[in-house]
Amino acid sequence: MSILTAYPISMQDRLELGPEEVRLSGSFEDFCNLLGVCEYPIEYQHDEIILMSYASDPHEQIVANLLGELHRVFKGKAEYHRYGSNRPVYIAEPQCSYNPDASVVFGKPVTFEFKPGQDGNINPWLIAEVLSESTQRKDMGEKLPRYKRIPSLRFILYIEQDTTLITLHYRSDENGRWASTDYNSLTDIIVVDQWTIQLRDIYENVVLSG
Repeated sequence: MSILTAYPISMQDRLELGPEEVRLSGSFEDFCNLLGVCEYPIEYQHDEIILMSYASDPHEQIVANLLGELHRVFKGKAEYHRYGSNRPVYIAEPQCSYNPDASVVFGKPVTFEFKPGQDGNINPWLIAEVLSESTQRKDMGEKLPRYKRIPSLRFILYIEQDTTLITLHYRSDENGRWASTDYNSLTDIIVVDQWTIQLRDIYENVVLSG
C-alpha cells in the first residue's frame, strides 16, 4: 500500500479525524517517508506514527512567550542554538522522534538524517513542552522518561497551559540523576543554569481555564 493512501497527508484530511492526537500503526521507515509529504507535524514511537493535535490559543501564546524568553536569555551567545517545534529531536534508544515546543542545543548541533534534506537534533541541552489535558499522559508517561535518557540533556521544562504551573526537571549531580522543582506563582523565578526566567513572562496575556 502506498504511503499516500495509507495515511492522511493533507491538513484537511488530518482535521477530518478530529482535533485530538491520533495514533496509527507504522514503521520508522513509514514515518521517515511521511515527513517529506505531510502537511502537519508527526511524531514516532513504538511502531506508532502520532498525528499531532491542533494547538489551542493558550498553547501557542505560551510557546511564543517562551521562545521570546529564550531569545532574550541566549541572545549573543553563539554556542546556544534555539529551536521551535518544527525541529525534531531524535532518540536512538528506544527509537523515537519528538517535536518539543522548544529546544536548545549547547555547542555544535549533532543530527540524525531521516532522509536526504530532513534531519533532527540528537543532542539537546534543554527541552520545553507545553502540556494540555489531552497530551499530559503522553508528555509525562511516555516522553519524559525517554527525554531523560538523552545524554546531553540537562533541563526539561514542562509548562501547564490551563493553570499557572511550570515544572523544571534537571540533572542534579554528576551521576546523571534527575530532580524537579515546581513553580506555581507568577512571581516565581525559574533558574536554568545561570539564567533566570519569570513565570509572569511565560504566562503574559494568556487566559487560563484552570
